[in-house]
Amino acid sequence: MEPMNVSVGFIGVGGIAKAIVTGLCSAPDFTGKIWLSNPSPEKTAVLKNLYPDKIIVAKDNQDVANNAEIIFPAVRPQIIEHVMREIEFRKENRIVHIAMGTKIEKAAPWFAPAVRIVRAVPLPFAAERMGPVVLYGDDAVSARLLSMVGEVVKVETERELEILAAVTGLMAPYYALLGEFIKWSREKGLAFDSALDYTCSMSEALSKYMRAECTQDVAAFLTENSTPGGTNEMAHRLLREQNAFDVWHRALDAIGKRYDL
Repeated sequence: MEPMNVSVGFIGVGGIAKAIVTGLCSAPDFTGKIWLSNPSPEKTAVLKNLYPDKIIVAKDNQDVANNAEIIFPAVRPQIIEHVMREIEFRKENRIVHIAMGTKIEKAAPWFAPAVRIVRAVPLPFAAERMGPVVLYGDDAVSARLLSMVGEVVKVETERELEILAAVTGLMAPYYALLGEFIKWSREKGLAFDSALDYTCSMSEALSKYMRAECTQDVAAFLTENSTPGGTNEMAHRLLREQNAFDVWHRALDAIGKRYDL
């Protein structure tokens, strides 16, 4: 693949922005520069020290818009409109809109006269250039850039993006679930490193296997992968009898309300 020599700007350097920057700076095909603007100079300084040849610390937000082609507005949803309306964007700017809960139709006037706007859901593991990046909108340049930090999952509607964005709200509960596996194993005498390595490795393999083998009949997949009278069948039955899976569904419903789903 041809190197991508493009200027990328971040207005705000919170956790997700830092993850994307880290992923891009370690991506072999990314040969461009990254412009950073953030009210806290400490955050930009950390990244500048890590990647001095890639990072340019901008004078202010306007400096980012003046110099970067692809711009990630990465400030809190509560203040994004105020911050963006103070910036004079250029028609040449490409916007990757990542603010939670704000549709492109509402956000587009903030970035005028820029018209190439996509919406994306990058995740923390973009720093390791793995996992999905949900993308809605048509801009091949922005899509290729995002493909450097994860597997782009292109959706046809903004509602589809928001459904998948809601699913990301279960990352912390998922970690907590794995934490219970690790905790139980340690209580039985297993060393932490062994418990962590095995639990995470098994979880990775389970996801890959389900992705490859599961059809739309999820119930059939569960049956096929549970030995009659075995431990998996027993555990599934016990959890189902306690309505343990309904709790996850209710959590998704609560998250979905933030997106009007």
